[in-house]
Amino acid sequence: MLAVIVVLGGVAAGGAYAWRAVAAGATGTFPARLLAVNTPTSTADSAAVAKAAAAAAVPAREDTITVIGIGDLLFDLAAGRLIAAQGGAAPLAKVAPILANADLTIANLEGPLSTRGTKVSGKPDNLIFEGPPKAVESLTSAGIDVVALANNHAMDYGAPAVEDTLGTLDAAGIAHAGAGMDRADAWKPAIIERKGRTIAFLSFTQRIPSYFLPTATTPGVASGKDMKAVTAAIRSARAQADYVIVSFHWGVEQSYDANAGQKRDGRAAIDAGADMVLSHHPHVMQGIEFYKGKLIAYSLGNFIFPYKTVEGRKSFILKASLGPHGVSGVTAVPVYLGEWGRPVVQTGGSAAGILGKLKAISAPMGTSVIIEGDTARVVPK
Repeated sequence: MLAVIVVLGGVAAGGAYAWRAVAAGATGTFPARLLAVNTPTSTADSAAVAKAAAAAAVPAREDTITVIGIGDLLFDLAAGRLIAAQGGAAPLAKVAPILANADLTIANLEGPLSTRGTKVSGKPDNLIFEGPPKAVESLTSAGIDVVALANNHAMDYGAPAVEDTLGTLDAAGIAHAGAGMDRADAWKPAIIERKGRTIAFLSFTQRIPSYFLPTATTPGVASGKDMKAVTAAIRSARAQADYVIVSFHWGVEQSYDANAGQKRDGRAAIDAGADMVLSHHPHVMQGIEFYKGKLIAYSLGNFIFPYKTVEGRKSFILKASLGPHGVSGVTAVPVYLGEWGRPVVQTGGSAAGILGKLKAISAPMGTSVIIEGDTARVVPK
């Protein structure tokens, strides 16, 4: 059996990141007090993390592969300062035990990891990001196996930063898809083996500046706007692998509702052979849908991000099992992006609020989010 996973993401100009100058300590339009939004009162300590990890650890059959999906990882801004102060592993340290507890853990890397390059022209300065290469220690220490690179920040510092990012990930043994030094490289799936099975991972973005498009000789990211090309790539990946996971960077910022285009394209990806679609860019959570026994997460939200709204700091860790009979054992662990914009597992009222929102936005898609303590099971109605 083959499986395909697709991920999409992006950020609109003038939107989510209008606070950059403030984050650097200068005067700006975004209130500085919100840049250090504290984690809600009911934050999780190490015992709560262990409890959440145990709750999410649904026993997997030997013929299934467990997959964790999380949203946008931005290692610039507050996370960059945290790394300088506390080391490369610090941004994901509070959730690392959960993220490492899967056969395959996937995230969206929102921007290059480099100290080289020149800021891209045509974008506002506050929407241009570059994280330190040392941030790769967050990925390795938390057990992240593969990252989506197709988004609207991968090329923020041009070809040298893309080259550095690919090299840093390769040296750390982290698979990647969605960006490359030429078009063929950007569209090439990452191939991962687990439990004697092969997983193909593809990454596309529908939020893409025209100058981020690769050519036969220049770098760029894989565009998700041409769904005919996307579905052809998925079918090709399906011929190489037992499972396929696809990532899309798409949707409207700060909207809880997946739009008609997202639903059309997510389902088209499944019809072409994807087993899971894991997506981002809206910077808030969107609903989860089961379609033909497969799973579409329309937005996993932010995961490392000093976001400007409280709602944009609410997120979750999605875990599921892939097997011969489709997707099963889906769970959600709520997190809040507190100080430094880093995720902390939530308990009590905070957990209930995040999971309650996920339940409300998933219900219209025919999905039940069954809250059990501080975590939830996600099942088709």
